[in-house]
Amino acid sequence: MKRRILIISPRPPYPLFSGGNHAQFHFIGELLKEMDVSVCFEVDDQSYSGYSELLKLWEGVTFYPLFNLKQKKTILDFYRWTKCIIRNIKGRILSIFQSRPVKIEDPIKYESFINMPIFPQKAPFVNHVADIVSKNQFDVIQIDFISLAPLIYILPEEPIKILVHHEIRYIRIKREMDLFKKTDAFDLCRFRAIKDEEILLLRKFNKIITLTEKDKEILSLDIPSEKIYVSPASIPVLKTGPVTFIPFKNKLVFIGSSGHLPNTDGIDWFINEILPAVEKEIPDIKLEIIGRWESDYKKRYQKRDIVFSGFIENLETVFSSSLLIVPIRIGSGMRLKIIEAVNLGVPFITTTIGVEGLNFENNKECIIADSAEDFGKGICSIANQESRQKQMTVNASTKLDTEFSFKSAIKKRLDFYNLTT
Repeated sequence: MKRRILIISPRPPYPLFSGGNHAQFHFIGELLKEMDVSVCFEVDDQSYSGYSELLKLWEGVTFYPLFNLKQKKTILDFYRWTKCIIRNIKGRILSIFQSRPVKIEDPIKYESFINMPIFPQKAPFVNHVADIVSKNQFDVIQIDFISLAPLIYILPEEPIKILVHHEIRYIRIKREMDLFKKTDAFDLCRFRAIKDEEILLLRKFNKIITLTEKDKEILSLDIPSEKIYVSPASIPVLKTGPVTFIPFKNKLVFIGSSGHLPNTDGIDWFINEILPAVEKEIPDIKLEIIGRWESDYKKRYQKRDIVFSGFIENLETVFSSSLLIVPIRIGSGMRLKIIEAVNLGVPFITTTIGVEGLNFENNKECIIADSAEDFGKGICSIANQESRQKQMTVNASTKLDTEFSFKSAIKKRLDFYNLTT
């Protein structure tokens, strides 16, 4: 009889528009072969289509969704909506004459996780989880993402409780603080409180899964290392045929959505501080941004030779003759966008943080640059060096197959479940 595992996640991990979705989706698909899998998440209007697809893709999974869908509008709702629209229009007209636009002096501090203490989901979701675990018996309960870690307080004693820690929250905040225009005593107070809260929560789990050895090393300073297991995320090779190397000439590609501060900061940094120098050396350089981006960002950069292509499921065509840029200055964990590029034979340039956990070396498998000047020079230096580009892609593919292949990543995760339970 298969062991029963309940996996609790904030949302359906589909479509695959984020690294977190990739990591969850592929592992759960393989886990189905070994365990009796149940999943619990909230489904709203935006994620409903993804949930519907999972019902078809994950045959054999037991779903415990909490639906949070908008109800059908009545005439009364329409009346209230109309009044609200009129009131908002009046307010905007008045604001033109009465006030100036609000300017955010420190956008990174404004968007930082330092403003978001770790706290359980809204009451309906907490009560939903409590109801599920009271009516069913599971051998293992796994929580994905630190934002749901407080659910540990309502889980029963008997099951083995696991947290998959995709990103160390206090490390991300520390790196955000390094980019604040000014850090004060209040910021330091909040940072230390969030760090203590995160460590306290992690200690309550039987096991913690990190995606990188680096994250385990950091957490082991405060948590017994035997509780921490490294299980890298990976994705299967989705190319439809043999990889044909097409040298990079003038096309840069960035993958990531605007709902993630590391992405918006990285794009702002690249476009404002790196791209101008590159354009001087390569006048016909183009930048294509893949992922879901809000209209504000599209409008901000619409005059530049920049294309926002939205979410694209198959990246083979997009990656053709391109160079992947990973100008990430914030975060921890693993960037699966790099693995996607390597699988498709695409060279890449990244910051040290961007490539953290993947063990790729500068000037061997990729280019690593942490200053705007070095990042720009790295792009220009490789632009006309086809043999160097090709050698880097070959080296990166070899290391990926050796250390981070999808097959070995899945085996390592399944071995963990077998040893744990």
